[in-house]
Amino acid sequence: MVSPCNLWLPVALIVALAASACTGHDVATRARAQPVTPATEDEADAEKLAPSLTPQVAVATPRPSPAPRAPAVRPPAEVASTGWVQPGRYAVDIHKKLSGTHARNWLSEDSRASFVLNLDANGQADACRGIRTRSSHSGPGVNSFSSTAHQQGYRGRWELQGEWLHVTLNVDDGRCGRQQLYENLAPQRWLLRCRKLEAAEHSRYAEPLLACTLDNPQEHQYRESFGYFVPEVIADEWLLLAPGDGLHVEWLDDSVPPAANPSQVALKPAQGRVEDDTWTKQ
Repeated sequence: MVSPCNLWLPVALIVALAASACTGHDVATRARAQPVTPATEDEADAEKLAPSLTPQVAVATPRPSPAPRAPAVRPPAEVASTGWVQPGRYAVDIHKKLSGTHARNWLSEDSRASFVLNLDANGQADACRGIRTRSSHSGPGVNSFSSTAHQQGYRGRWELQGEWLHVTLNVDDGRCGRQQLYENLAPQRWLLRCRKLEAAEHSRYAEPLLACTLDNPQEHQYRESFGYFVPEVIADEWLLLAPGDGLHVEWLDDSVPPAANPSQVALKPAQGRVEDDTWTKQ
């Protein structure tokens, strides 16, 4: 989300990934976070202007941490009186394209992400998210391409507190199979705080949506929210979900910050049901 999620790997790492393809290694396989080597002059220019072609990561191998406890939630009888939120299925399919030039460098990225959230009437919740990216950087002395794929499942609880819906999602590989982005950086839980986004608050979609923010990004070892949180619809960046088949988001962005042009975002009903593996489609 990211742009909402403008957190990327330095261009030098992209070049390193491309170089690995020339030695027989598959750049689409999992990357391993490593220290960044000094960039060339052309790479430095591009890095200043587009510092986040892929998510930034910490270089240290993460320490294992105990599984977080699920917070106390209302009993099923009370959850059934849900107020504004209805138990059920909420989903989104986000297709983002980013491109830009500066001096002699050209940067581009194409990503597709999907997020499926189920809220049961008894207060239980589960989710599956996935994202794939294809990025390229070309210019004098550099010509690189990289691709990534990441999927993670979750289970947890939800609780309604006034106007906010709180969803605790703990990592659960049984919900959908894990495809880990980095070998030594594990995904963490997501704490979502969601509200009802009325159509009257913007002019992009005719029906109410579920708009969620991530309350615990500081717990994450890399930018797990990259590609999911959308700008420009309302203030700040939000994970936007529609009930039933879900929402489709078309997102065009400029790779050169500060962006001369704001992100262009279009919201439409999903063309077909958004599934756990929608992110893998072309």
